[in-house]
Amino acid sequence: MGFFGGQTRQDPATTPSFEEDTFEEAFDALPTLPQPQDNTVIAKGITFTGVIEGEGIVQIEGRLEGEIKLKGSVTVATTGEVQGPITADAVRVAGEVTGSITAREHLCLERTGSIHGDVSTCSLVVENGRLDGSSKMLVPPERPHEVQPAEINVSSLDFDIPLDEG
Repeated sequence: MGFFGGQTRQDPATTPSFEEDTFEEAFDALPTLPQPQDNTVIAKGITFTGVIEGEGIVQIEGRLEGEIKLKGSVTVATTGEVQGPITADAVRVAGEVTGSITAREHLCLERTGSIHGDVSTCSLVVENGRLDGSSKMLVPPERPHEVQPAEINVSSLDFDIPLDEG
């Protein structure tokens, strides 16, 4: 055909554009990652050999052959067994521990629990559990936010109490 002939002009191909809202919606639809937890569980049927050290909460439902050094709490469940020393802020024993326990704040030996070793703590609760060893009571750590009682001078106390001379 001629110069100004019969073919129609084609528009250039357009690519779809990503709008910011569509882009963000695509990412919003993705599952979120779980938040980090402070607790560790050694499940029933699992044997862990080694040292657990750090901060947080540890629950033992299986078997631990090693040592626990923790800033936090340790719970030995009814199915749990620990072979080794435990040092933590708070310890609760419903299973079996063979080794010494140092609970800086609190130790609870439940009725289903047994400890074969010496214990040291500020607060000890024994609910008919078995303790084969000695216990040593520690002095609680001084906490800076606690108010200390002021010294009272007894001689400065003045009581005006009327005596009934009846």
